[in-house]
Amino acid sequence: MLELLSSAVLSLLLSLGFMPSASLERTAALAVTTTTVATHNTLHGSANLKPLADVIGWQEVDTDEGHSKLGALEYYDHFRPGAGRLDARNSIAISWRKNKYEKTGDGSRLTHGGEAGVTPSRFVNWVVLKNKDTGAKLAFINTHYISGAWNGEHPERQERWRTHNTVVHEVVAELLSRGLPVVLVGDFNRPLSQDIPGMNHLRTAGVDGVPIDQIYVSRGIGTGPAERLEKYGSDHFAYTTTVQY
Repeated sequence: MLELLSSAVLSLLLSLGFMPSASLERTAALAVTTTTVATHNTLHGSANLKPLADVIGWQEVDTDEGHSKLGALEYYDHFRPGAGRLDARNSIAISWRKNKYEKTGDGSRLTHGGEAGVTPSRFVNWVVLKNKDTGAKLAFINTHYISGAWNGEHPERQERWRTHNTVVHEVVAELLSRGLPVVLVGDFNRPLSQDIPGMNHLRTAGVDGVPIDQIYVSRGIGTGPAERLEKYGSDHFAYTTTVQY
């Protein structure tokens, strides 16, 4: 059986006369794009930012130190939609390997405003990435919910948490409606998997229960499990998984 090849390689073989067009069509139909994804809360940028995956969602990149580390990460491009470096939108930056992917779309939505001593403004950020070899597109969403809403100490924060969750559902639904495979990552600040239409929560290998840092994938592109990595100087573990689409 022919191994899975990129459309570019298949086209080359066809042009050289090594493969009939019928074989090319059958093999192209089987071809898949494999992408590693990850999420990590950086503890306000104090963690060591590592090349964890092809596409990474970061949380708490809200200091000059954190953004300097992000900028020093070799071979990656970044989505930081805020006008200023420390704009709250930029705290949930998204990075991708620039030799493998190009950004063809992006967006950022406010979920709720901030309050001094309670929470910064919260957002949902996303990018659409096109694989340079296969042409396949992937939508990647990153977010960070308000803390303390479900630990018994701040039940008054639950309304903000639910408002944030509604926006997440809306963004996921809109991207799925485009026919895109979707990955959602983030710090959910609640140890409970969410029922998001069209998406599957990935359990974490070797971990009982659900961590607050979570990965969801649209149905059909991955079954997990997610892998828990190191903390790399943060107070959160990093998590990663692989998807195919």
